[in-house]
Amino acid sequence: MFLGPRVHIRAPDPALWRRAYPDGLGASAFGSPEFQAAMLEIENARTDGAPWVQRAVSVDGSDLWLPVLGLRDRVGRWRLAVMPIGYDMMPTTRARLTQAEFDAWLVALCTPRVTFFEWWLPAWHTEGLHLQSRRTPVGGVEVGSHETYVIALRGTAEQHLEQHVSSTMRRYVRRNDKAGVTVMTCPDTAQIDAYFAVYERSFHDNAWVGDMFPRRFFDTVARQLGRGGELAVVLHAGQVVGGGVLMYDRDVVHYFQGAIDRGIKDINPHVALYWHALRSAEARGIGHVNLGGVNDGNEGLVRFKTSWGATATPSPMLTFRSGPRYALQGALDGLRARLVGTPLHRMFGGGRP
Repeated sequence: MFLGPRVHIRAPDPALWRRAYPDGLGASAFGSPEFQAAMLEIENARTDGAPWVQRAVSVDGSDLWLPVLGLRDRVGRWRLAVMPIGYDMMPTTRARLTQAEFDAWLVALCTPRVTFFEWWLPAWHTEGLHLQSRRTPVGGVEVGSHETYVIALRGTAEQHLEQHVSSTMRRYVRRNDKAGVTVMTCPDTAQIDAYFAVYERSFHDNAWVGDMFPRRFFDTVARQLGRGGELAVVLHAGQVVGGGVLMYDRDVVHYFQGAIDRGIKDINPHVALYWHALRSAEARGIGHVNLGGVNDGNEGLVRFKTSWGATATPSPMLTFRSGPRYALQGALDGLRARLVGTPLHRMFGGGRP
């Protein structure tokens, strides 16, 4: 650490997960070797060149390591991305990031060994941290943001339903109960097939943004993640009428890839999924339900999520890019800082001293 904290990029160690979860995967299945392998397959399906690989990243002075997908160029430099956007890392029992630790990560990642690094952080991990863009001699770190809709669960799921969910959604919950709608969390092969048919149709009919997840991804969620994740399918009169993925970490239930049969009019499968997510959070003592973001212009989905008591919550995205352009910008930023209060300050783009 003579020149500062150093970044370490190595092959992941599945034994860490076996020691952490001797009875099978628990929280933080997002970072498990099984889930990362599923994400790796999805990313490689989008890439025509060299394949992505699974790696683990750590820095000196921190016991935290991040499961990432990495792509190496001809001279050995790495393009890295933490996948997906928000989850607890190993070890799961530690405190959240401290300011000193976060700063050490940013310093260590700004190295010629790394050409690109992307890290989305959920808002509940960065409370109290000072995040700002910065330039270095080898590149620059930009801090952006996106919004995700999060339910803060205080008390029981039933209390939240009565106090923070719209009367319309409450009525739909009761209607589903009377109609015998159920949610299955251990679907068999035929039920996974039926959900995937609904998902595929929804993806194309609704012009969803991004790439469609393959059938094998949902097998992984349903079969390999244990208590860390599940494929929840909605059943009505014995038929699969919808479903979605729930992933669990220490603080949050994450809901995504929800799809319903829109030909069904007398029940509300999406309502059944949200209600199941709330009850699952209560059962595990988890205080947040993350419903995900909303594409620009989809006001109907915004209203649906907020009707469940979810609020738009900004989550930061950190992006490091190396290269002469960013290095030059870093040099100019440093020069401006040194010239503050001098007559040359404005010549180099500064404001009035």
